[in-house]
Amino acid sequence: MTIKNAHILKNGLKTGLSGKATAVYVALLEAGVALSPKALILRTSLHRQYVYDGLYELEEKRLVVQVGEGRRIKYQATSPDRLLQEAEKQRLEAHEGVRELMKLYERSPAGVVEVLRGSEECIEGEFQMIQEAKQGDFLDIMGGAGMHFVELFKGRVEEWEELRKEKGMKLRYIGSGEDVEHNKTASPITNESRTIPGIGDIVNVAIRPASVSFNIYVPEIMTVRVRSEAAVASQRALFEVLWKVAQP
Repeated sequence: MTIKNAHILKNGLKTGLSGKATAVYVALLEAGVALSPKALILRTSLHRQYVYDGLYELEEKRLVVQVGEGRRIKYQATSPDRLLQEAEKQRLEAHEGVRELMKLYERSPAGVVEVLRGSEECIEGEFQMIQEAKQGDFLDIMGGAGMHFVELFKGRVEEWEELRKEKGMKLRYIGSGEDVEHNKTASPITNESRTIPGIGDIVNVAIRPASVSFNIYVPEIMTVRVRSEAAVASQRALFEVLWKVAQP
């Protein structure tokens, strides 16, 4: 893969493209010509269904066009400029979200809102929350950024899960698809997960009995934690609504 296409791969993942869609898109860019689904399967080494899922996702974002008809349909990548523009748009939106949360921080009494910055501080803050939890507390997470969590914690996921089990905490998760599939088939974390397609994967909202944490992964790793009964009540009410309509 060229350096340019490696950059496109990174931006694709940032904008919420799934790994399979990004892999298909990069394969089409490298080919420089229209390819059939069969050719894409060979080039990407992805399962046939994953290639078709990726193509559907790319068509929705207008990153590929169809060439030909019927069984002779091929797909060609459109300009990556659109992808780069989307990455910048999401970066700015994430910054705007952080600014709004910081306004809340500036207006709140000391201790109500905490801001953690960087991988190490956010990881330690998460372990602190587990240690502070009471026996039988709940943890509801929505947002679809679960794979960012897995990547961030790497070898400490099992340690986190062991502490959670010791506290008997029930975990429910609402994600976008790929992360939910990981939760159900590969994750060492025991949980109940449901899917809402397109929910996004830049910010996760973690709701606990005494706090709500906004775990931000793009453009920088940051946690904004609000210790407020009103925040917990409103976010959990939203979670329950989404949980009912989410796909098991």
